[in-house]
Amino acid sequence: MAIDGDGAADDERVPAPESVIVEVSPGTALVYGEAPEGFELMPFRLVTTGDQAAIASALATASAAFNLGGQAANALRQVQPGLYRMAAESVAKMHSTGATLMQSGGQSLGTIVQHGQVVGQARFIPAGGLQAAGVLAAVGPAMAMIAIQVQLNELQGLISQNLELTEGVLKTVRHEQWAELTGLQKAVGRAIEEAGEVGEVTPLIWQNVHGSEKDLQKHRDLFRRNVKNHAATLALHKGHTERLQYIEKNGEAMLLDLHSLLLAHRSWFEYQALRAGRARLEAGSNPSEARLLEKITSDASSEYHAVVEDMAGLLETLTRELSILAELPGKQTIPFTKASRSARDVAAMATQLLAAVERIGGSARKIPAPLERPATTYAKSDERMAKDLRILRWHVRADEEVLALAMTRTPPTGAIESVGDGIGRGLGALGSAFEAAFRRQDILEAATEGLDRDDLLVSVTSQRVLIADVDEFRSHGVIRKAIPTSDIRYVRFRDDNPEGVAEVDLITRTDDYHWRFGNGSATDAAVKRLGALLADQMAIPDSEREALLVALPFRTEAPKEITR
Repeated sequence: MAIDGDGAADDERVPAPESVIVEVSPGTALVYGEAPEGFELMPFRLVTTGDQAAIASALATASAAFNLGGQAANALRQVQPGLYRMAAESVAKMHSTGATLMQSGGQSLGTIVQHGQVVGQARFIPAGGLQAAGVLAAVGPAMAMIAIQVQLNELQGLISQNLELTEGVLKTVRHEQWAELTGLQKAVGRAIEEAGEVGEVTPLIWQNVHGSEKDLQKHRDLFRRNVKNHAATLALHKGHTERLQYIEKNGEAMLLDLHSLLLAHRSWFEYQALRAGRARLEAGSNPSEARLLEKITSDASSEYHAVVEDMAGLLETLTRELSILAELPGKQTIPFTKASRSARDVAAMATQLLAAVERIGGSARKIPAPLERPATTYAKSDERMAKDLRILRWHVRADEEVLALAMTRTPPTGAIESVGDGIGRGLGALGSAFEAAFRRQDILEAATEGLDRDDLLVSVTSQRVLIADVDEFRSHGVIRKAIPTSDIRYVRFRDDNPEGVAEVDLITRTDDYHWRFGNGSATDAAVKRLGALLADQMAIPDSEREALLVALPFRTEAPKEITR
């Protein structure tokens, strides 16, 4: 079943029954009627039938503002709504206008299609429409409970997340902490289940967990402080090597602190949901309880997002660094539980936790997708380039596209330097052969390339120019220099070398770079495109030009224009 954009423009063409989709928060909606494909049903639990009826009544009363028509307004009062998580593509489609969903009365309109047949029509009311129509003001406490229920569902979804990798280690390494934390978690979780069964937080349910907040807060604050300290320490280490050294020493503690915070945060939030449910019982008749409910839900929501950001930021760094380590040659290990585990296994633990945090945070971070070989590539070995791309993947930002990749070298500047360069390359090739011991392919590469061995890897992206020493990149995953494309001032492409060797000069705001490519590169299309991609970013800001022109002597005539 899916939403189609070819909806009718008036109520006469609406097939019965009509569905109404009411956005209550980003990514979640109340659906009255048939739910489109891509919508995931979530339980109400703490949202009482009385609150559901109040929301439906307020929507029906405001139906004229939404141009719903009598049929849809009646459905709101008669149909039991469902609370749904909306798939990202469904949200995008329903928020779009004109091309995908027709507009009727200012509301998005589309047909619901199942197995190729039209089964109904959907009206989409965005969250902003509820505010404008006064619905939120009419049923504020009920909508507050839905808001906290949505976040509660996200956290409780972690029960089904596959977190056994770190959970098994926690039970062994932090037995006492784990026992206390899981004891609190089970007590609060049981109260949530009981409240869901009976439809409200009864006095007896509340009595069983009342007073647990102090211990829940203690665990949550402890692990959150640990996570923040890890993040602050890593932020002080600017280079990949320094960060990796910290992770190798503290990787176990980082993962266990993150997992413990995830569980402590979930239990603390469940307790806040119970508090909100208890306050809701009196909020309709007691203004003080209504204000307390609003504060509980507002504070809990703010804390929810803050903790997710804390975890996601550290996990993003941890996952990236461990994933780079896992791609490096040799058997890379991380000290773990008084022994060692492969970097790939530890990276899997970090990735697992990151996936869980992404779910509760609305995909706060994204694991970068594997890189495809860019159309502009200059390299001798496709297989070696594929390995380089697996490492480069973790240095590229989520919104960044790799446009070109090239192997090159820094040219010598004179006769003496040229002799020294040849000797240096020979020693470099020999050193690489020794470093590649027990790795047959790399030994052959180092031996056969000899003096013609490139020593730089240059990647041009949509935002930066990344420069790496080849040996350092392949042995340690290090990027030496990242130059914003906005810093590019001038590019010179030279192809007049008698040996057919192309050279590129890159002049940036602060530094100059000179690269020489292999024999025959002067006519190579990929090298020319690389130069063109860099040249396309050339720009001299007016402030820099004016600062230079200030040194010109005073003239009565206007200065000549700078030719380009």
